[in-house]
Amino acid sequence: MSRFSVRSLRFAAAMALLLFACGKTEHDQPPHGPTDAQKLQLFLNEHFPLHGLVTGVQLSIRDKPDPEAQTIGWLRIGTRIRLGKDKKGSATCQSGWHPLYPQGWVCLGEGVSVSNTPPSSDIASNPPAKDAALPYRYYMVKDLGVPEYHRLPSRNEQRAALAYSKHYLELLGKDEKRAQRFLDGELKNEIERPSVVRRLLRHGFFLAAAGIETRAKRNFIRTVSGRYIKEAHLAERSGSDFHGEWINDENRLPIAWAIRGASPLKKHESKDGSIKLIKDESHDGIARLSKLDWKGLKNINGKVYHELGDELYLRNWYAAVAKKVKPPKGVKDSDTWIHIALNQQTLVLYHGKKPIYATLISTGVTDFETPTGEFHVRDKRVADTMANIGADLDNSYSIEDVPWTQYIKGSVAIHGAFWHNRFGLRNSHGCINLAPKDAHVVFNETKPELPEGWHGIHAPSIGEKGSLVWISD
Repeated sequence: MSRFSVRSLRFAAAMALLLFACGKTEHDQPPHGPTDAQKLQLFLNEHFPLHGLVTGVQLSIRDKPDPEAQTIGWLRIGTRIRLGKDKKGSATCQSGWHPLYPQGWVCLGEGVSVSNTPPSSDIASNPPAKDAALPYRYYMVKDLGVPEYHRLPSRNEQRAALAYSKHYLELLGKDEKRAQRFLDGELKNEIERPSVVRRLLRHGFFLAAAGIETRAKRNFIRTVSGRYIKEAHLAERSGSDFHGEWINDENRLPIAWAIRGASPLKKHESKDGSIKLIKDESHDGIARLSKLDWKGLKNINGKVYHELGDELYLRNWYAAVAKKVKPPKGVKDSDTWIHIALNQQTLVLYHGKKPIYATLISTGVTDFETPTGEFHVRDKRVADTMANIGADLDNSYSIEDVPWTQYIKGSVAIHGAFWHNRFGLRNSHGCINLAPKDAHVVFNETKPELPEGWHGIHAPSIGEKGSLVWISD
């Protein structure tokens, strides 16, 4: 069954629903006819009768039953799926490829449990929270050399892991290169890494959690990838509560925010008639990230100031302003697209010519500048890990399951950032960082849409052009 035949089945199901609804009058409808959900269930039972559970950490969906075929999307561990019986084998997938509802093919051997009834499993109990600001709970590693376990360790295994970590830290204090060789297992006559230990985590790494379990009177965080870390070594991070503004008739662009805490200025006229701006001692000050009563820009004595209500002023670099722009050529009224202004560190989401949401962002710092130009959302993922792990401790990082990730060029993405609160200021390695609530809003509005249960989708491979992203200086 090809991708196109699966689409044909979806179309047939939709037409069946339509004919059922439109082919009868109110008087000849059965008093208790099947609901849309029941009709869909009948369709699935006929064409996708098998029940699947994803058991691999991440499962690729292909457009053909071939490991070299284009990846069109991804499924995460614990996801329940429906599969057709039209199995196709291949040299690299002897377990067989099955068609997936609503489209694509999956290889059972890559991590799918299949049965005629819904499989029961604990791994299906903690799916990502797709209706929340963050899909998972996140933790930062507080210490250096924290063991990450393949499974829940016994007390003796914990002791062995801590001895291994302690020796690594001793070597690290003397010679970083030798310490790295120790981790790589290149030193002779040294403590071997316990088999239960996957790796040692560095301070500042971030983990995504799917639950908490207890062993030997110790609590362990179970990560989304099925690893375990002692909770005592971790600090939970929920991210900034900042969020942007929905735009409507009462709340229009331009919208301005304070990007630095500031004391507003007021005009003072000297005896000679000259004007200067002085601190308004009666004002308590303006908090960073607060929305401003912005009136416009004003040149006073050759300098540009933000003019606020109550005849108050702010220096130019204390505020960022989201302004309305004309759509790029080719944008239709039905298109959802994004404008990012690097000079203001703002993002505005549009439907055609109409702005619908505006907020602050953080883009690339010097030497890691965010690219300018017109791009399209290429991959959308509920979450995706970003890491640069090497011997250089100062520049290494690892962030598991960065939320609401949308790739637009290479590794450059629009995504949520729960690890900082510097929105309105440059702070990234090239990506466009948003506060979690804002990233969730933008992810839900842009194209392509994720099919139900999917963790990610690759727009070009399904013949769809993702939402336009225009980044200007």
